[in-house]
Parts: sequence; structure tokens; C-alpha cells
Amino acid sequence: MANYGTTRNIEASLIDYIKIKLEEYEWRNVSVVKSFKQASESDLPVICVMVTDSFHKKTGLGERATRRDVIVHADVFAKSDGQRLDLKDFLIKILKISVPYNEYTIERGRVASKTYICEMYTKRIDDVKVNLGVDLSVLDVKDRYRHYIGLTLSLPKVEV
Repeated sequence: MANYGTTRNIEASLIDYIKIKLEEYEWRNVSVVKSFKQASESDLPVICVMVTDSFHKKTGLGERATRRDVIVHADVFAKSDGQRLDLKDFLIKILKISVPYNEYTIERGRVASKTYICEMYTKRIDDVKVNLGVDLSVLDVKDRYRHYIGLTLSLPKVEV
């Protein structure tokens, strides 16, 4: 058995949470993935979630232990401008307070179990329509109705 590291736990927690909420709010046929490659291979609509940067803050002067803030990028690839707006508003609604943080155990390349640890709190949300500066008709269908949401999440769990 192996365990995901903190960054992979954050990504997996976000993806699980978004999938659960999509089902709860009766959104049908929306894929949630963790790479642009997977997004490009999926049918629309797609939500792509990636954790890129972490910032570690010491718990005290001279301490080794830290708490982590992470930067999360969520790209919405929609079928229409209306769907783009609805999906981005949905994401902001479910992500604006907090998101569960789980730790995952892996067996034979698959998730064997997940354990809820704490809530990750949202510190900042950037909400931006992606504008590639060209007429929509010349863009690939995946890029026509795209929206970017940037999040800064704070993980209150102390890491040693």
C-alpha cells in the first residue's frame, strides 16, 4: 500500500468534491479531470483541476512545522457561453467557503480508501473568462467557451 503526498491528496479531494456536488446538483455528463491532456480527450463540458504552487508558512519562529497554502487552477471547457457561465457560477458557489481534504491510500494503482482529515479554506478566487483574442469561430471547439477560476486554498493541517 502507498499513500498520496499532500499535493495529490489536495487534487484528488477537489476532484472528488466537485464530482459529488455535480451529482448532488444534478449536473449530467460533466467530466472532471486533472490535466489538459485528459480535458482535450473528453467530451464537453469538462472541468480541469490542477494544483501548481504551494506556499509553506512556519507555525512559529524556529519551528520546522508548516501550514500550506496552495494555488489551484480550474478551467471550465463548455459547449456554450450560457453553460460556461452556469458552470463557473456553480464552481464558485461550492468552492467559496471550504473544501474537504482527504488522505488517500493506494493499492495496485487504485484508490483503496480515503480518510477525511479537515477542511481547506478558500482565501481567494479569481474568476476570468478566457479571451484568446481571436474570433470564436476560428478556435477549436474546446477553447470557444472557456473560463478560468484560480483559487488560493489554505490547508490548516500542520506538516512536519
